[in-house]
This record gives sequence, structure tokens and C-alpha cells, in this order.
Amino acid sequence: MRVCAVIPCFQEELRSSALEVLTKATIVASSSGGRVEAWLVGPTAEKHSSKAAQYGAATLRVMELEVDSEAKGVNVSLGRRIVDAVDELMTQSTAELATEGAPQPPSLLLFDNTELTKDVLGACGARLDAPVIADVVDLSWDGHQCIAQRPTYASKVMSKVHAEGSVILCSIRAGLFEPDEKPVKATTHRYKSRQTDLLGQVLKELVAPEGDTVDLTEAPIIIGVGRGIADETGKDLVAKLATLIRGEIAISRAHFESGMYSHTLLVGQSGKVVAPRLYLALGISGSIQHVAGMSESHTIIAINKDPEAPIFDLADLGIVGDLYQILPALIHALESTQA
Repeated sequence: MRVCAVIPCFQEELRSSALEVLTKATIVASSSGGRVEAWLVGPTAEKHSSKAAQYGAATLRVMELEVDSEAKGVNVSLGRRIVDAVDELMTQSTAELATEGAPQPPSLLLFDNTELTKDVLGACGARLDAPVIADVVDLSWDGHQCIAQRPTYASKVMSKVHAEGSVILCSIRAGLFEPDEKPVKATTHRYKSRQTDLLGQVLKELVAPEGDTVDLTEAPIIIGVGRGIADETGKDLVAKLATLIRGEIAISRAHFESGMYSHTLLVGQSGKVVAPRLYLALGISGSIQHVAGMSESHTIIAINKDPEAPIFDLADLGIVGDLYQILPALIHALESTQA
């Protein structure tokens, strides 16, 4: 079988989540006797091809989107061009294999579970007439079908989904697989994108929303801020702690509504889904809506004054107490250690 990591390339560096997808592709291919391909699509696709080979992709299929020389951007309706590219790469690579006389193995297409993927995954499945499994936390191939696990009911239930077909698409939740280099000698195939977009949109640059210092889905340490942080004093304590431990700040629904923090920092069922190495939950009760966005974190430490808070059922370590007393002591201890 072919295990193909589909990697949109619009940034100077490959996202960690893309490297995770390549790592998982290598694991699945190794256990099923398949081979790994990287499908790189975007203005920086050529630049990232060698990186993909470092992570196990023996076949590189590169499609650079054309840049408008005057507008200095990609002349696209972005989602449409990604769908077109995936369709074109599937069509041309299948034709190439047929020309070589090789058998047509099933193809498993893996995407990282970004906002862009959420926009285009269903359309890619419709275009390829293929089943789609989104937000997967693990998957395998038993020789006839893809078996994937994905959280449902706000991460309260883990579903096992079976999919069959000549082509199957899955998106992989970020933060669950440690990127693992498996350098291989790769063969590169280059393709031209089709000029099918008539909307006249021009992508000049990708700008992070105000308030974002980093993509939370890529952050190894996250400080989740809940209702227990209620004023500017608490906000300052959180900011100082984040600096000391090099963590990023996320919020629960309470602060989405309070306006104390940018809404772009929301983690939960209606926000971002994260799986950092460490999630420090400050004054977060542990509602189902919030837990859905951070339950796959590797280590969870919770501080809450309510000993009955549901977050303690999920936490690896819990501290019951007043944040306005605990945080100054913690900050002082960290500053003393780093001095």
C-alpha cells in the first residue's frame, strides 16, 4: 500500500504536526509492508522536500503553486487549490504506476489536523470518492482496511472506525506522535498545478490573529487559564509564570466571554484541540467542553480551590488551594532556581 503524507507548504519551516504525520506514515507503512510518500503542495514545497526525506518519505511528489509576480502571492482560492492539487497528484501518480506496470495498491492519505485541513478534507474525499476519518489519535492497516481511533462525545468516548476502499483519507490530531527522523534516499517527482481557479483571489501572506504568539497546537507547554484567574493581578501572575516556564497561554470558555484574553486562545470543543507535553490548568473546573480540547495532553497539572472540581479526575497531579497564594510562591521558587 501507499501511505501518503499530504503536506501544505506555505511557511518557511515545516510544522511539527506535519513531521508527526510523516512519522505516523512511516510506522503504518513499516507494519503493513507499504511505502511512504510525501505530497508537498505550496509555494515552499521544493524547499521542504529534503526535510520530508529525513522523516522517511522515499517518494516525494512536489507541486509548487504559482506565485503572482505583481501581487507577490499565490493566485488562489486557497482551499480550492489544495483540493485540486490532491486530486491531480492522485490522478498523475496512479497513471505513472500503471505505466510502470506496477499493481495498484490502496492509498492511505494522511493530513495534519489543522484549520486548513478541516476546510478541505471533506472536499478532497468527495473529489476522490473516498471515505474520510477526521481527528484521528491512532490508526493501523490490517491488510484490507484502515482501523482508526478518534474521540467522540467531547472526548468522553473513543470510537473505533473501520474504512475500506482504494483511497482512504485521515487527519491526525497534533501532539500525539514524537517526530522521529528516518532518513532515506528519496525519488522526487515534480508536477505543475492546474489553472482552474477563476475567483481572482490572491494570497499575499498568512498573518496570525492578534494575540497569538505561537500556534497552540504546536506548543509543548500550555498554561490553561480559567475562571479562577479573575483580574489583572492574576493575569500578570500568569504572564510571569508563562515566561519562566516558556509556556503559551490558553483560555477556557469563561475568558472567551470575559474579554480578558484574545478569543484566539480558546481551547475546547468550540476552540483549538491541543496535546502538549505539559498542560497546567489554573482555575479551570474541567467542563466537558474544555476537556474535549486538552484531554490528550501528555501530563496535566491542575490547581483549583475546589477539591471536587472535575479537572482533578483527569489530572496527573492536583493541587487544592488559592491561586493567588500558590502562583507567587511557585514563581518565587522558579526565579530562585533560575537565578
